[in-house]
Amino acid sequence: MTSPIRLRTPNPHLGAYYGIITSAFVALIVLLAMFEQLGWREVIIAQFMMVTPLLLYVVIAVGARTVDIEDYFTSGRRVPAVFNGFVLAATSVGGVGFLAYTGVLFFLGLDGLAIGLGLTCGLLAGAVLFVPFLRKAGAYTLPAFFGQRFRSRKLRVTASVMQLPPLVLLLAAEIQIAALIASLFLPLTFSLAVFLVAALVAAISILGGMRSLTWVGSAQFIAGAVGLAVPLVTVSVLLTSLPAPQFTYGGVIPSLQNAEITAGLAPVQPEGVTTDLPHMMPEPVVKPFFQSFGILGEYDFFLLFLCLMLGVAALPSLLVRSGVTRSIIEQRRSTAWAMLLVAVFALTAPALAVFTKLLVFQDIGLAPGAALPDWLNELSGRQLLKAGSANGAGGMGAAEIYFTRDGIALMLPTLADLPFVLTSLMAAAGMAIALAAAGSHLFTLAGSIAEDIYRVLDKGAAELPRLAAAWGAIAATALGTAIFLLIADTDPLRAAITALAFTAATFFPALLLAIWWGRCTEGGAIAAMGAGFSVVLLGCGVFGADKAGLYPVYVGLIGAVLALIAGIVASLYGMKPPAATLAYWQELRDPDGETIYDRAKARAAAQAANASASAQ
Repeated sequence: MTSPIRLRTPNPHLGAYYGIITSAFVALIVLLAMFEQLGWREVIIAQFMMVTPLLLYVVIAVGARTVDIEDYFTSGRRVPAVFNGFVLAATSVGGVGFLAYTGVLFFLGLDGLAIGLGLTCGLLAGAVLFVPFLRKAGAYTLPAFFGQRFRSRKLRVTASVMQLPPLVLLLAAEIQIAALIASLFLPLTFSLAVFLVAALVAAISILGGMRSLTWVGSAQFIAGAVGLAVPLVTVSVLLTSLPAPQFTYGGVIPSLQNAEITAGLAPVQPEGVTTDLPHMMPEPVVKPFFQSFGILGEYDFFLLFLCLMLGVAALPSLLVRSGVTRSIIEQRRSTAWAMLLVAVFALTAPALAVFTKLLVFQDIGLAPGAALPDWLNELSGRQLLKAGSANGAGGMGAAEIYFTRDGIALMLPTLADLPFVLTSLMAAAGMAIALAAAGSHLFTLAGSIAEDIYRVLDKGAAELPRLAAAWGAIAATALGTAIFLLIADTDPLRAAITALAFTAATFFPALLLAIWWGRCTEGGAIAAMGAGFSVVLLGCGVFGADKAGLYPVYVGLIGAVLALIAGIVASLYGMKPPAATLAYWQELRDPDGETIYDRAKARAAAQAANASASAQ
């Protein structure tokens, strides 16, 4: 028999509030479009488009500030499903997905769909395998779940330490994407932009923790969705006469193929090129969009998809949100919303890449002789592409133009000769999604330090020192990541893939055994996490730092297999789990009802009240 859930009522006016926020953002777009027609300079338009939403995020964070422990770490467990789905989707895609994934599709065509499929199926795998049971446990962090599941402080601290590399890599990648956008559209150097972005993310996280990140992240998702949809739908209407790019870009396939042939693109063979994803530095396109398995072979496509799926399914930044809704039904609905939104983005990004590629090569093919398109100098000035020397005919082909992978999405409005306000809108959208993901990664990492290290070392910590530890961890982590970005040569896409390889090898096997196998022991969980973490750390960090291609993917999958074997062997050859651990696992297997942690906390409070009454 399940125990009743204590009533947690969300704010009934949330829909109206975010409707107002959406209307205000749309009104800003219309207003700036009018001012552009009146002669406003592009630099002023960009500043208003970028800075105004940032001020709104700060205002929302201030309004959502809290010092209550449950609000700070779980947003009071009363977040409606759709809003939790917004933040889950923004964290899954992030600025890396928004810019780098669309860039990969531009360069690799259909081969790049492995990334979008991996993100979507990873959410599905996590929702089926882990989320209901983590929500039932009610732990504030993923390491806290391991500690409660096996009644082990050592395992809890170990898991917290092993979260550091993947979350730092993801945080660095998202801050780098946001800082790149800021430095392109605001009068800021990249170094200054890095520190300002890190400070903004830290401030939002410190003010209200999970609560402020949830409500700010929902606004950032809306800004990202509107900022992507408006320019893309406009281009879709111009090219296909229909406002549904996901379903209509197939109609331009013949035009794109002709434009690619004119530009000198011919089908490539996997054995004739290096299996690799496009890099951060500008490079030419070498493969037609609709050629399947031209750069990535069938096996590489599947392995990339599988690694990303396992990594997303076990990503702590997503799993930590399993306890913010009122019930397991609400949590399942929120995950369904997230999967739907990520799937829509995964299907929308190819349309963006197709339209961009068509406009580029069509204009180049139609340009007479040395008369190159006007956008070439404009985009070169913004450092979104680089033109090489003219070919023998005096013109430009695919081999003479070097494109920046993370700038493909930002090029589309300019290529379609749309008002500059839509270019700045696309930039604001990318920054919003990057900030939402960065906030989730930062809080997950710093919250674990406060809960799984500080609290373990000081059991009697009062609420304010406990929050002070989280504040200090957030500030220190943000500052350290900013410094890391300035001294390290980091590729956001490679950093994100390496991070997901870490989570796939370290946490996926351990979670699978801990939730689905009652015989799993503390030693088995430690062996699983230790084996997977060590393989990826040695393979990618020590011996494979200079390896190109999909090396992190291979290492991550090998680590996941070895971790699963190590966890099973260590559990079978160790002592059987005690009765209390088995009882916890059996209770965990029923995801309905109130969380185990909340029930235990309520019992402890009742016992303390009874003891106080008896003493009086």
